[in-house]
Amino acid sequence: MKSPVPALLLALALTSGCSLLHFKSKKAAPPKLEPAAEVQVEFHDRWVDKRIHELLTAGSATTEDQARAMAEAEFAKQYTFVKVPEKGQRH
Repeated sequence: MKSPVPALLLALALTSGCSLLHFKSKKAAPPKLEPAAEVQVEFHDRWVDKRIHELLTAGSATTEDQARAMAEAEFAKQYTFVKVPEKGQRH
């Protein structure tokens, strides 16, 4: 009668997370913004969306595009210290 110990050890080695037979492909993570830049982008987007709603509700702008242009201009004037990357540069 054969001993079940070698079979059990082999099964344990294969299922215990042994990295001999398990290969992971390492994909490069997409470049992300720095945490401070992410906060600035998020603040900018929320502030502009809120201001667009206010301008449309007050009747100061007739279209959303017009309200967005006005909100972007106000944001740039009021928050000169916030550097928001262009839409194409955000990830």
